[in-house]
This record gives sequence, structure tokens and C-alpha cells, in this order.
Amino acid sequence: MKITKLTLAVLVAAGAVFTSCSSDDDGITKIISETTGIDITDVTVPNNYEFTRNNETTVDFSGQTTRLNQVVEIGAMLTQVNPIPTQADFTNRFNQATEFTDASLNGTKNVRSKVAASVGLFASNQTDADAIKAEFDGYISNQLTVLASDAEAAQGVAGLYDGKRYFNAKGLEYNQAFYKGLIGALTIDQIVNHYFNRLDDNFDGTDSYQIANNAGTLADGKNYTTMEHHFDEAYGYVYGAGDADKLLGHYLEEITGQAYFANTPEIVKNAFIIGRAAVVAKKYEVRDAAVEVLRYQISKIPAARGVYYLQKAKASIDSDDSRAAFHALSEAYGFIYSLQFTYNPLTSKPYFTRAEVITLLDKLYGSTNGFYDLDADQLEEISGDIVANYDFTVEEVMQ
Repeated sequence: MKITKLTLAVLVAAGAVFTSCSSDDDGITKIISETTGIDITDVTVPNNYEFTRNNETTVDFSGQTTRLNQVVEIGAMLTQVNPIPTQADFTNRFNQATEFTDASLNGTKNVRSKVAASVGLFASNQTDADAIKAEFDGYISNQLTVLASDAEAAQGVAGLYDGKRYFNAKGLEYNQAFYKGLIGALTIDQIVNHYFNRLDDNFDGTDSYQIANNAGTLADGKNYTTMEHHFDEAYGYVYGAGDADKLLGHYLEEITGQAYFANTPEIVKNAFIIGRAAVVAKKYEVRDAAVEVLRYQISKIPAARGVYYLQKAKASIDSDDSRAAFHALSEAYGFIYSLQFTYNPLTSKPYFTRAEVITLLDKLYGSTNGFYDLDADQLEEISGDIVANYDFTVEEVMQ
């Protein structure tokens, strides 16, 4: 379905012209309002994501920082060959959060428990949640077989290509599927389908967190309300690992290389600031406008990057050595996988269902020889399938 109409806030966030209704004359605040299209009248918006109570910070996303840093170490191990990790090495880290090189990452917070774990998509869909977790388990266990091969990667043969790429027998790099898949299954899902659904209550219709926020009731032993904390946790899945990030935060910055999406990082940052400020001010319509902008902007990223890598692969897929395209195709695979965790503000559902994503991946990788069977026309077709559900074109992606 091609989107033809969006709400005002989302249209503005996509780049339409808007003049803020705010009477605040502060230059930075005006910029923050105008880049997102959100009316911030009566909301005091700081220049940065900094909020305090009694002169102490109320911002806490330490759990998100831990999980994002755990992903960095686990991901690095997926191409480690001296020595090759064991299944136990991965299980201890991915499942149990033990034996990390950085001991501060050991503890109760692990990555696997938060994969496909949002209340919005999986509270009543344990079957898909379990299947998705098992797919990430498979990326890890199957990669061990690839790392153990001393062959050169070729059709039907797992091994090393170009001295640095570890392809399975069908050309896929499992580490790229792992990283890019987690952008959706961990970070996007937790932001748009979990924490944004838990701002008012525990997805149970009680409004208990909003009642507590209105009363200024702090979480037990903390300097924040539960609503404030949940907004911070969403924020943390974007910014919690800083420059070390390998997931959403990294590609939010990388997307600036695509001219059509160059303002996306600024919009996302400012919408987070506005939304958190609105929580403090108890202005929930403003908060919800910020959430709508964030869901829309964040959900564009896997589509924009997925199409980008499909198009990039076209340059070499029909060459004498099609393997030169497989790194880009592996990245595209992970981004396409992530589409099932997005959130379309017009429908309150993902831009692609899980079944639709499986169909896309089957077109990309499902044949007997996987990537070795592809040609440029097929990559163009899949690109078109993706943008058909969004409000931008393949040409705009590649600007």
C-alpha cells in the first residue's frame, strides 16, 4: 500500500514547511520545534536531553547501554578465529550475560531476553517471539561452522572471501544478519513497540503510570517517575552506547549519507527531547506527537538502508565475481529482516508483517543457491517491494 496521507506532525518531520506556534523566543528551542513540526507551546524544552529534579539527573538508561555494549562484544566474536569461540562462549554472553571481557557487562541484563520482547507485538504472540529468538541463535551457531572452514567461499561452500568476509554456502554473512537483524528485533522493537506502549501503564489500560506521573510519584528508590524512565529507556536504545554502537544509533548517523534522509538524525534527537520535556510538563498530546514522529522516522531507517544496500549490490551481482555483492546483500538481508518490527503511525502496525518479511527474504535468499542465484533485475524488484509500503522512492533512497 502506497502511503498518500500523513498527519501534520509526520508530514513536517518528513520535510514539509512549518512555523512553530511556540512563543518561546529562544533560538535553539525554535529550531527544535521547527525541525520536528511539533507545537511546543507551554512546554519548556531544553537544548539537550538533560533533565533534573532537586538538582540531580532524572535520566537513566544504564540497562540499554549494557545491552548495546554486550552486542558489540558478541558481534565481534562472530568473526573471531584465533581462537574460534565455542557455542558455550556465545551462550554465556548472549543468553546468560556472563564471561564478558568487560566484567561490568556481566549480570542480570542479557540481549536474548529482549529480542522480540515488546508488549506491542509479542505479549500475545509467544510463537513468533520464540521463533525469532531461535533465528538469532541460529546465526550464532551456524557461524561457528563457517569459521571452522578453511575453504574459500564458493557456491555451495562456506568459507572466507577476500580475506575478511565469512560467507555461508549460500553467500550470507551471519554476523551481518545478526547485527542488522538486531536493529529491528532489539532496538526498534523495544523503542516503538515496547516502551512507547508502556508510557501510561503496563499495556493494561489502567493509566497507572500516567496517574503516578501526574502526582509526581517517583519509582521506588529512584529520582524519576516510571513514565520518565520508560521514555529514557527508549532513548537509550538509540544513544546509550555512543560511538561504540553497532545498531540503530550507528545507522541513524550513517543515513545522513543519503541526502533524502540527511535531516533524520536531527529530527529524531529533537523529538526525543520534546517528548521527554512533555512528560515532565504533563502535556501528553505533545508527548504523543513526539512519539508519532519518532515511530515514523525510526521505522524508515531499515527500509532506507535495506534498499540502499540492494541497489549497491546491483553494481557487481552480474559481474564475473558476484561474491563482491554479497557483503552488501548480507546487510540488506538484516535490514529487511528488521522491517517486521517497525511501526506505521497510520495503521499502528508494522510496515511489513512477519509473513511479508519472510516472503521478501525468500526472494532474496530462499533459492537453492541463495545469493549466487540473484541478478540485478531481482534486486530492483525487491527494492520496489520495500518502498511500496513507504512514502519515498528507490530514486530518493539513492540520492
